Amino acid sequence: MKRSFLIIAAASVSLFACKKSENNSTSTVTSKEVITDFVNKTALPQYATLQAKATVLNTAIATLNTSPTEANLDAARTAWRDVRSAWEQCEGFLMGPVSDENYDPNMDTWPVDHLQLDSFTANSTSFTPTTIQNLNQALRGFHPLEFILWGQGGSATAATLTAKHKEYMVGLAQDVVNNITALNNSWATSGGNFQSLMLTAGEGSTRYTSRKEAMLAILAGMSDICGEVGGGKIFDPFTEVDSTKTESPFSHNSITDFTNNMRGAQNVYLCNYNGASGASMSKFIAARNLSLDNKIKEQFSAAITALGNVTVPFETAIHTQRTQLQNAMNAMNTLQATLDGDAKTYVQTYVTD
Repeated sequence: MKRSFLIIAAASVSLFACKKSENNSTSTVTSKEVITDFVNKTALPQYATLQAKATVLNTAIATLNTSPTEANLDAARTAWRDVRSAWEQCEGFLMGPVSDENYDPNMDTWPVDHLQLDSFTANSTSFTPTTIQNLNQALRGFHPLEFILWGQGGSATAATLTAKHKEYMVGLAQDVVNNITALNNSWATSGGNFQSLMLTAGEGSTRYTSRKEAMLAILAGMSDICGEVGGGKIFDPFTEVDSTKTESPFSHNSITDFTNNMRGAQNVYLCNYNGASGASMSKFIAARNLSLDNKIKEQFSAAITALGNVTVPFETAIHTQRTQLQNAMNAMNTLQATLDGDAKTYVQTYVTD
């Protein structure tokens, strides 16, 4: 669903004809440092947070199952929102195993057909993690769980949770944990060791034969999420004026999802997560073109601000705040065009190893 943009060749040429006064950054980093800190200070810590939040969700769901009270339902909803926040930020770098091994669609396929889900829960005999693992992706992951916790129109209460709903939600939460655990293991040195394929880019990596290739993959991850949000998650329900096609309609969490997507990409660009920072794509670009770096940072801020200007749930905003949504899409499209244009050209030009 990524949107295409025509980048005028002259603009790309002018990028490198900037005056010396524009390139007054004194902080220089190498592409190897950017890749290393992306792995160690952005990707791995965010996946660790995701794992921790998923474990909390699993515990909250187990508690709700054994003690279905309104307080425990609220706690499970909070835990769901928290793990969603972590996951949506991780979508700022959907590269490697998360896509290769289908962890993303296994956890985050939508929209949910709640009528199909109701029929499924009424007729199925058991919901073990194994049976859930073999379901189609629309019946796995965050969004069927969201429907059980909130219900259609937010109608769910602790008292309305049936025995089958509770059995299903326990299996769903465990399936999410299993996928996230496998995702973490795929990066770990003791597991699939994808981190090594990144860290050895241009030095024997079988995935990234050059550092340029790895840097472009990091850049593409940021661009792709801009396209997915602006050109798909918002664009499709907005264009069709159809709230059934929104990402998180039962919890009304969609705008928060989109914002966390943008923050996740911003984390990657700045190499700044949870108070830790490092050698970043931002610093790498600023070393030779400070104006381009400033433009990208401003465009990230503009996209996040535009989403913040949507003051009602997305499912309502597609009817009542269309101007704000159009502004948000425009901001993301502008950012994506810069990442796919000037930023990509910069990386192709200055990463030479």
